[in-house]
Amino acid sequence: MRDLNFYITLLQHTQQTEPNLAEHLEEEVNILIHKLRFIPEEQRPSTLILTQQSGFKPLFNEQLADSIAIAGGKLLVEKYDNPSHLFIIQDNEKLYTDLPGLLQDEILCRTGAIQSNNVYIIQKRNFGMERTDFLHDIEICAEIVQPKYFIYGRKGTDWVPFDIA
Repeated sequence: MRDLNFYITLLQHTQQTEPNLAEHLEEEVNILIHKLRFIPEEQRPSTLILTQQSGFKPLFNEQLADSIAIAGGKLLVEKYDNPSHLFIIQDNEKLYTDLPGLLQDEILCRTGAIQSNNVYIIQKRNFGMERTDFLHDIEICAEIVQPKYFIYGRKGTDWVPFDIA
């Protein structure tokens, strides 16, 4: 697994400011990492995150990279990297009008995510952007990326699958 720089920095800061919260964060992250320890890096699903707010440009930051890694996946930077999962962060209800055009993009339509119907709408506008939501966002990622291992009850509230067929 890659270095978890965001997580380590957040944990160290939280240990100094809120020790009880830090203990909970560390315990929950360790459970996730432990459950997924036998999944080799090359078998972890790749994920591309697009945001409606930015005109469907890829979103990549250290917090999201750590969230996806802890949840058992790999965060991609570009649609050309053939993601096996596609997360689309919803900004407003116009998303469902824009989706058919997005999914017909000449690169995206050939990705494993679209071919395998692994497209998910994240209904949390600040997904991957708030330090205080780090664990919450990891749980969203884990439910989607490794559904055989994790159920947190976030489906239908924070995310929904988008059925292409």
